[in-house]
Amino acid sequence: MKSKNTIRILLFSLLIGAAAQASAAKDRMNVLFIAVDDLNDWTGLLEGHPQAYTPNLDRLAKRGVYFTNAHCAAPVCTTSRQSLLSGLAPTTSGWVNSTPNNAEEYDAVLAGRKPLPTLFRDNGYATMAAGKIYHKGVKDFDYPLWDETLSSNYGFRKGAPWYRNSHFNPFPPDGGAIYQAHGGRVKGDTLCWAALEKDEMPKKGMPDEQIADWAIGQLGQKHEKPFFMAVGFLRPHNPYTAPKKYFERYPLESIKVPEVPADEFNDIPLYGKAMIYGTLPKGDHKEVLDISPTYWKELVRAYLACTTFVDDQIGRVLDALDESKYADHTIVVLWSDHGQHLGEKRHWRKQALWEESTRVPLFFSVPGMPSNGELRNQPVSLLDIFPTLSELCGLPGQDLDGVSLVPMLKNDEAERGAPVVTTRYNGNHAVRSRDWRYIRYRDGTEELYDHRKDPGEHKNLASNPEFADVLKAQREWLLSNEAAADATADYPTDSYDRCVDDFKTKGVPDWLQ
Repeated sequence: MKSKNTIRILLFSLLIGAAAQASAAKDRMNVLFIAVDDLNDWTGLLEGHPQAYTPNLDRLAKRGVYFTNAHCAAPVCTTSRQSLLSGLAPTTSGWVNSTPNNAEEYDAVLAGRKPLPTLFRDNGYATMAAGKIYHKGVKDFDYPLWDETLSSNYGFRKGAPWYRNSHFNPFPPDGGAIYQAHGGRVKGDTLCWAALEKDEMPKKGMPDEQIADWAIGQLGQKHEKPFFMAVGFLRPHNPYTAPKKYFERYPLESIKVPEVPADEFNDIPLYGKAMIYGTLPKGDHKEVLDISPTYWKELVRAYLACTTFVDDQIGRVLDALDESKYADHTIVVLWSDHGQHLGEKRHWRKQALWEESTRVPLFFSVPGMPSNGELRNQPVSLLDIFPTLSELCGLPGQDLDGVSLVPMLKNDEAERGAPVVTTRYNGNHAVRSRDWRYIRYRDGTEELYDHRKDPGEHKNLASNPEFADVLKAQREWLLSNEAAADATADYPTDSYDRCVDDFKTKGVPDWLQ
């Protein structure tokens, strides 16, 4: 049995250690961690669409470092967010098209690592969150992540014409054109829009307005500890609903739709076409075209309106930070989980391996860093956010799949050291380097695009012998990378396999020829 003196010494040591940790934490910078759902490169700065109006996203470039060539680890919400917040690539974690079901499964894969919020929480930070951080909101299951959260109810009222059992409310009061075309709900009918009147929204405002209100309130409070504040906005994720005034900025007759060459699909493998097909019965693009001659424009307009709407909410939070006592001691990080197609390659969702699905805004502002106000066009990954924040905030390092971007924040000539890999389901990968995008599907078919000449990725060079050396280098890098599995491995059948089988037996639909 230990003596009383020994116990006192142990307790005193623990108290000293805790005090030292608290003292060290007090000197650390706060983190404002802003996530935007389904935001692609349709911002003024990234120039993904010529009519995009995003003054607040654009002004970020003046106050920090904007990575203009950032890409997700997976082009779908669940997988991308779990990858970013765990620091593990989908092929490392095994969460290629799913997420862990409970804390026990999560811990087994983490193998001693801590997810990003928990790492901050266990190192003296107050952690707080609102909105969509994980796929289901502030968490996907019970786990020690946050000290404080905002309820995700947002005042939704069952029975309201815009209500569905979804955290993406409000929906169009009439269900939307696809809903009406099918006489009721059908998988994929969220590809809809509505310019909402005041009585078609929750009384407390749109969810993103409530999320911004919460963040503004937190920034106005006194916090004894340094904080890690996660603010997850829902728009521009579909349904494309926003207050009417944001639609009025974009007259329908002026809307420009993405360019799709007539021969776009001559050189795309069947697996690529399977990703294009979508979830609506006749295929997404076919249904969009069949609804009306203007529906493509309507959806583009609605996405632009939702983007400008969420830009306003981001601006409100940034203004509150600037007016707070935390302005000079807070790192700001802004990211989107993946991109979104609005008809490019006749595709209408994310869940593909082309530029519009993988490219996202990524921004860091670090107080006192001399590089603030600069752009970086080197390819980087969302996986890099975790180790970057760990280094900036002096947190313990972990064995993660991303790399710290601190050298690139400081020096515009620094490189990540490796291309970025994006994974969609088992065995389908894209490699994005500065000049090239290489795609390898699970059946071994390939695509190769030269971004110096073809930023829209319209001409697949994989079968051109002039680019044999480039193709060889991309293959070797992908197949030798521990975080990217061989596409020829024996994986379980998935929805893309079944779609490819249908193409082989029934033929490829005319609109995909």
